[in-house]
Amino acid sequence: MKVATWRGGIRFTLDDAPDPTAGPGQVVVEVTAAGICGTDVHATQGLFPWTPPMVMGHEYSGVVREVGRGVNRRLLGRAVACEPSYGCGACLACQQGRISQCAKATRVGGFAERAALPAHCVHPLPKGLDAVTAALAEPASCCLSGLEMFTMPRDATVVVMGGGIMGLLTMVLARRRGAARLVLSDPLEERRQLARKLGARVVVDPTRESLPERVMALTGGRGAEVVCEAVGKPELVAEAFSMVRPTGVLQLVGVNPKGSRMPIDLFDVHFREVRVHGAYGRGTAFRRALALLPKLGVKARRREVPARAHRGGLRPRHRGSRREDGHHARLRVTGRRPPDTLPPSRCRTPRRASPRSTRSAEWACSGSCRCTCSRSRWWWRPG
Repeated sequence: MKVATWRGGIRFTLDDAPDPTAGPGQVVVEVTAAGICGTDVHATQGLFPWTPPMVMGHEYSGVVREVGRGVNRRLLGRAVACEPSYGCGACLACQQGRISQCAKATRVGGFAERAALPAHCVHPLPKGLDAVTAALAEPASCCLSGLEMFTMPRDATVVVMGGGIMGLLTMVLARRRGAARLVLSDPLEERRQLARKLGARVVVDPTRESLPERVMALTGGRGAEVVCEAVGKPELVAEAFSMVRPTGVLQLVGVNPKGSRMPIDLFDVHFREVRVHGAYGRGTAFRRALALLPKLGVKARRREVPARAHRGGLRPRHRGSRREDGHHARLRVTGRRPPDTLPPSRCRTPRRASPRSTRSAEWACSGSCRCTCSRSRWWWRPG
């Protein structure tokens, strides 16, 4: 089978690997869709403590093709969502079901044609959920796990900073948990439009107006009951903290680079009695998040990207690895494709009327222009 191996920096190779086999209590899943997480991108930038070489991809779904001894054969052929890691089973984190915190956890990357997993890591899809959207189960479980750390106050105003997939999922899950007013801030118009479709009462462009001032005006100067920072920047954590009302909750959704320091006044934490929650990984929320997905109004849009090794790294055959607005992306909530936002620029990449007719073309584009090779890459799929 083919696997995409991260070799450090932005270098990937497409390698041959032995086909996995199902051992006792295991299944082999043929990967249908694998989302590109912001964590994957951060790792290539040196902002996340992963060590190459490794097969990335921890948001994926697929179809069970093989079962091992002791596994119900009714799973064969079933579409499933996959938990991408399993723990040692002996540590305190494993005993509590918090596999993401297990120091000896085994991670099984989804940037591969097949993956072998324990049977308890695969979950049949609920009725009405397609396999592509099912790949959202892992990021949704991370968001839900964080929100389950506290009781949502009645008539709560929830502010979400960042309209990426984690911010949008946090917002819709907060609504499911009883939030009365949703406020989302993001500089990209596309994301603000999606937030409105998903239930945000107020959307803010932080490049044009002050989010803290807007929140204080909406809440009569009290601040929001819950503020979620879903970007992962220390300076935004400080701004988020300033908007939390006394006895409120600051939820850290975005993963800050390792070594970041808390940029807030600790006396203010005591005086205002603000609760600060960090959430890492899916906790015990995967099954609950998967069951909720058909009810959230989000649906991933599939854009297949057959990939191959090219010049020491991965290059898509037809579409580039970066969005036209310069932001990496992985999954998209339903909505219209945004208009081109960058002016045309020179590109040395061969331009073809139909990318499908150029299966042997070697795309060399950096992804900064608007040619056919710089379109969005939402999925990695071996070809």
